[in-house]
Amino acid sequence: MSRLNLLSRLSKKGRERRDVTTMSDSTRKSSQEKTSSEYPALSSINFPFSGNKRLTPIESPYNKPVEMIRKEEYSHMNSGIYLDHSGTTIYAQSTIKRFADKMRANLYGNPHSANEPAKFSGEMVDSVREKTLRFLGADPRHFDLVFVANATAAIKLVADCFRDLAEQTRAGSFWYGYHRDAHTSLVGVRELTKGPLSHKCFESDAEVEEWIEGRNTFGQQPGGLALFAYPGQSNLTGRRLPLTWTGRIRHDRTKRLRNTYTLLDAAALAMTSPMSYVFEDPDTAPDFTCVSFYKIFGFPDVGGLIVRKDSGHILALRKYFGGGTVSLVSTIGSAWHVSKGLEAYTHDDGSEHVGGLHEGLEDGTLPFHSILALGEAIDVHKELFGSMENVSAHTSMLVKRLYQGMKAMRYENGQQLCKVYHSGDEDLWEKGEGDKVYGDARVQGATIAFNVFREDGTYESYAMVEKMANDGGIYVRSGGVCNPGGVFTALQYEPWQLNRAKSAGHHCGSNGLSVINELPTGVVRASLGAMSTAQDVNAFLDFLKKNFLEKGLPTPKSNIKRKRQQAQNLLGSISSAAMATATVATNGETETGTGTSTVILPPSPIPTSVGEEGVVTMKPKVLGRVGSAISI
Repeated sequence: MSRLNLLSRLSKKGRERRDVTTMSDSTRKSSQEKTSSEYPALSSINFPFSGNKRLTPIESPYNKPVEMIRKEEYSHMNSGIYLDHSGTTIYAQSTIKRFADKMRANLYGNPHSANEPAKFSGEMVDSVREKTLRFLGADPRHFDLVFVANATAAIKLVADCFRDLAEQTRAGSFWYGYHRDAHTSLVGVRELTKGPLSHKCFESDAEVEEWIEGRNTFGQQPGGLALFAYPGQSNLTGRRLPLTWTGRIRHDRTKRLRNTYTLLDAAALAMTSPMSYVFEDPDTAPDFTCVSFYKIFGFPDVGGLIVRKDSGHILALRKYFGGGTVSLVSTIGSAWHVSKGLEAYTHDDGSEHVGGLHEGLEDGTLPFHSILALGEAIDVHKELFGSMENVSAHTSMLVKRLYQGMKAMRYENGQQLCKVYHSGDEDLWEKGEGDKVYGDARVQGATIAFNVFREDGTYESYAMVEKMANDGGIYVRSGGVCNPGGVFTALQYEPWQLNRAKSAGHHCGSNGLSVINELPTGVVRASLGAMSTAQDVNAFLDFLKKNFLEKGLPTPKSNIKRKRQQAQNLLGSISSAAMATATVATNGETETGTGTSTVILPPSPIPTSVGEEGVVTMKPKVLGRVGSAISI
């Protein structure tokens, strides 16, 4: 079979559409109806579990109360309150036990060999591949699954393929567009393009719409090779982005986007959302979708790239090949190879084999032991939680409870305690519209990004909030959370302010600068999972109340101008006291001299001490960073 005919066969059109019905037996809306919504962020999906019915705290969508599931399967979570499920959720003990039992009872060989243990492993891998696709709601007839290390590895695999293919274009590059809410791993793809107009960061949903509708090309050449990538859910704020974009791009009537492929980062979305709504219609599904299975199951540490078969042949044209992905390689003389992803041959029984896409893309020996564990994790997850619809209903109820609790917290002077960020075009917190979003699985996942205010309206360091929470056995995440466009958009940074942060020495990580000129450089993120409980939410709300509203904190370091003003005021007060002796209150203790005047020093970031004869002096190190106006 020729290469051209094989490519045509792999991308054959005209498969029968499946009739898909929802749990409410309603028919699917037309594409035009799907795009209209009362919320700008609404996806095209009719979630049957996000209707008017709201779960009360005592209700549970699972067969058992979640508290009982926690007791039986997640006792290793008893050491604290885990609120970082967006990093990874927690594994069930039954998954580990069943995996260990199979490892003890069976002999698994390298699937690339032909002996019996190897065949046993190969059959297991094939079985788990199909089981995983069906768990995700992706019909194996229309989709293939490539096992990779994680979602980032899946993104890089697609990016490398496009870079290789772009070398054959006149421009020598492909055009790349990505949404501002993209994870860092999606942003990094732009480095494989060439030229100043070869990539575009869409700063809003409106810009994406403008591009799809053809009102602005943003530097893309009509009909040129292109890739558009965006997250199904922001890993920063939990906002869920429209799923209609992929189908609209594929069916662009102007043919301007006919060579534009789509990449959906579903690592955050798949944690608590059913993926069947992404894959139910192969004709409108993304060309490529990446997931991290440890974010869904906690274990094993493996990822996947779900490839739409009608589009996947483009990946088989990549240049690099690894062990196990080729059936024949020339090393002496001319250089050529035959990819298993494009291979066709006839078996002894007369049946014809056309290589699966995964066969040409899974370089080296598969993590077959991890794939074995993945099969066990899927079975346990179904037994515990029933379905991803149930998980979505449960986590949506909890995140609404968390949001409402945070919203209600205020200091005695009326100052709100928390500012919650949402990556929509409007500030939902200030407009009081958060209740329309949090708890609605169509537009919001089980994640809240926020910062804490002090009573005077200034920001508390997000690093300090995380440290205090960690010391109290509550585990959240803080910083930029690998979402550069999302975090600085949420914080309303302008480009010059980001450059100022870089100049001041700010960088991602725990040693970065949390606040610069009274503006935070990151957020605190709390995220919930399938096994989270109302008690987890209540414990976090209680932490915020006791550590901020009830306890309060000494005013930490502020900016240089305020420090100088405090010093001038203090020196003026001391001068006016003339020959009086100062009584200084520090840490609840006093040192008293003779005289009638008293100078009480308020809590201040300016180091002070009591010198000879009761004179207040300044310690040498007044400021940590002169000229940078940094508060940490």
